[in-house]
Amino acid sequence: MDPSLLMIAGLAAGAVLALCMALLPLFLRAPHDAERKADRGMQVLAEVVHHVPLPAWIRSRWATPETEQRVMRAGLPWSAEDYAALRWLVLWLGVILGCGVAVLRSWDLMGLFVALTSMLIGLLMPEVLLRRRIEQRQMQVDFSLPDFLDRLALGLEAGLGFEIALRRTATDFSGLLGEELRRVVRQLDRGHGRGEALDSMSGRIPSQDLRAFAAAVKQADRLGTSLAKTLRVQTALLRSRRKRRAQEASQRLPILIVFPLVFFFLPSLLIVYLAPPLLHFFLGR
Repeated sequence: MDPSLLMIAGLAAGAVLALCMALLPLFLRAPHDAERKADRGMQVLAEVVHHVPLPAWIRSRWATPETEQRVMRAGLPWSAEDYAALRWLVLWLGVILGCGVAVLRSWDLMGLFVALTSMLIGLLMPEVLLRRRIEQRQMQVDFSLPDFLDRLALGLEAGLGFEIALRRTATDFSGLLGEELRRVVRQLDRGHGRGEALDSMSGRIPSQDLRAFAAAVKQADRLGTSLAKTLRVQTALLRSRRKRRAQEASQRLPILIVFPLVFFFLPSLLIVYLAPPLLHFFLGR
């Protein structure tokens, strides 16, 4: 076996593994105490992929305005071209790794399978991780939004104005929603309109509940209705919706348990219980 091929395959495998280990904590939501490290890591990775040469036809298909919006909703400090360059880099690493394994196995059936699997993973892994990060951000906001609306409604019922109540509520509110609320407060301090700041927050977070809150605030401003009563109604609706989601997730659990039982647990039991009599029958002992 050619030592140079072994070296190339080893370097490609090491590069793919290192990139995967870098992508997982960046795309998946990091814990609160590691968010700054994750942000620095994303900035370093953005500087690396910024120097990746990207073909024009790949840039036209992958670096679209829709991709720019998805990257923004995922909370990544990248542009659409940076994300397209990252996809292009991961794809080529998967191709190199797959071809190296196939060459080492002399292009047999297993080598072809590993090569195709590696290419497919390199093509789909960034998209899967990006979609997963967007879903996690939406779940975080949907989970903490009723508590925020309760606090905001309490401040409004106490006689505070909307901006003062929002400022006091956002000061010590934790999590992703708290960060976005403090960003809205900074936009209001810079002179942005209330509706513009709320629309900007709704664009960064893919949550229908958050869009409903922004629409309720703008409607209350336009019609002069009581915002506190509207927020109380929304809070009750969101809590019932969150309870229904938890019930649906618990009902899906027995179905999800079937897959590990069928593919892992039952084959082990069959091997343990059926292997001795089958060996006794075929070997005649």
